[in-house]
Amino acid sequence: MIAKVSDVKEIVKRGIRDPALVFAEVRALAMSEDWVKREVSATALVEISKKQPDRVIAEMIVWSKDKDPNVRRTASEGLRHVARKTPEAVLPVLESLKTDANLYVQKSVANVLRNAGNYHPDFVLGICSRWADLRNPNTNWIVKDGLRKLKQTRPQEVDQVIESLG
Repeated sequence: MIAKVSDVKEIVKRGIRDPALVFAEVRALAMSEDWVKREVSATALVEISKKQPDRVIAEMIVWSKDKDPNVRRTASEGLRHVARKTPEAVLPVLESLKTDANLYVQKSVANVLRNAGNYHPDFVLGICSRWADLRNPNTNWIVKDGLRKLKQTRPQEVDQVIESLG
């Protein structure tokens, strides 16, 4: 039974050495109906991405286009650590998911934006401003939720973006 990251310690260890060797296993966890397994898959990717960010990002670009919303969500969630350090590196994944119709995926993209906003508020405000121009209801939801925390520290700029959503 997989219930926590320590249950996939070996996957993480192998993934740090060569992420390609574990992507299929992690993807299988991401596809699970069991929420805990899905969370563990994302957390395993976070751990692997600390040592192998470029390789994990490249794979998450592929996963972000998957038909399974659980896999698409994991593509976003698995990059939380990278997004905190270098959010521009995860932009291809976020761009791929910005209009996703699945609320589970939208919540994850917004979560990544909120996390990145703690460290890179200008970057997040810029992305959200650009996305606001799309006038897409799915993207609008992500922008509003993604800017929630920044409203406390940058209220005028956040209000400006939210108002531009129309």
